[in-house]
Amino acid sequence: MMGDQFTLVAFPLLVMAITPDPMALGWAFAALALPRALFLLAGGSLVDRFGARPVWMFGCCSSAMALCGLSWAVFQGHATLPVIYGCAALLGLFSALTLPAGSALVPGIVNPRDLEQANGVFLALRQVTMALGPVAAGALIASAFLPSGARSDSNGALDGFAIAFALDALTFALSAFGLRTLLIRRATSADSGPTASAEGLRYFFQNQRLRTYLIYMAAMTLFMSGPVQIAVPLLVHMRFTPEAQALGWLLGAQGAGTLVGMLMFTAHPKLRIINLGTTLLAVDGAIALLLMPLGWVYALWQGVALLFAIGIFGGFVQVMAYTWLQRALPPALLGRGMSLFMLVFAGLAPVSAAISGWVLQFISIEAVFVASGVLLLTTVAFFYVGSGLGRLSDV
Repeated sequence: MMGDQFTLVAFPLLVMAITPDPMALGWAFAALALPRALFLLAGGSLVDRFGARPVWMFGCCSSAMALCGLSWAVFQGHATLPVIYGCAALLGLFSALTLPAGSALVPGIVNPRDLEQANGVFLALRQVTMALGPVAAGALIASAFLPSGARSDSNGALDGFAIAFALDALTFALSAFGLRTLLIRRATSADSGPTASAEGLRYFFQNQRLRTYLIYMAAMTLFMSGPVQIAVPLLVHMRFTPEAQALGWLLGAQGAGTLVGMLMFTAHPKLRIINLGTTLLAVDGAIALLLMPLGWVYALWQGVALLFAIGIFGGFVQVMAYTWLQRALPPALLGRGMSLFMLVFAGLAPVSAAISGWVLQFISIEAVFVASGVLLLTTVAFFYVGSGLGRLSDV
């Protein structure tokens, strides 16, 4: 998980080091999105058919090889946009395996009654890496230089990127190695492939609660992820130096806030505003209000404060919503159900990033953040009034 944060910081900065065009950054995230969106459901079917561990190990090993290739390309000075797009597509493809496999690991390891606490510990540990990782990555990218004799015709200013991608590859390899002997309880499905994926889709869309929940999450992801993925790095590029360290602090603040929110939820797991659905809508409304002033951030501490607060609200509901979905799905459909859920987050987020990159060519960065907040508030109001999401209760 720590290695992922190095790539999260290095990836957009590498693209902007090659070209300042925000559309190029949008296309890079779109290259990550398309294979992930196309194969996530198939990845979930493989998890249900073969189990989470082997699918996870294969995805981790494949991701490690792709990152090694990207690191070598940067090291040799061959990191052109087509190379970056190609590596992003491979990482998106392999994440279609690791995302549903990872979400199915915890329910197969712990006792069902301990699932909420286990998810809290797992997601809190992930947030520790999200808080510390971007800061460490920013410092590494800004300061790392390899000995001039160690590379052939490479731009030394990009040495930090090569090291960041190599470290992420190492963490993927260690993750696969560490899970090789872990015993995981699972309920297997006899089918795989298109038929199994169709079965999972059919169950989701025939269940009114799951269908409403999924559509809401899709809308929120579409309206919020792009400004965070594209507009925040662009804001850093326009207003702060050194860029890598500033972006690291901003992303680290959001990660730290999310950790605090998760710890608050772990301390009070039954705290609700009426019920789960109303709590979810209220928190997302608060996030929308905090997102809108980001375009007027001219001091780093202002951005850190806003993203830290956004992280607190998001972290508070994340464990609650994640556990609710795991409990609502039958064990035999867990991989496919979670893959569809991940498709919303992992598939639509880069699509939102591509749209944001395109929009930023025509309007100001301030307008993008305001528009995102208004769309989020409109979505919250619509689902509170026009659907049963506000009455959603714990499983």
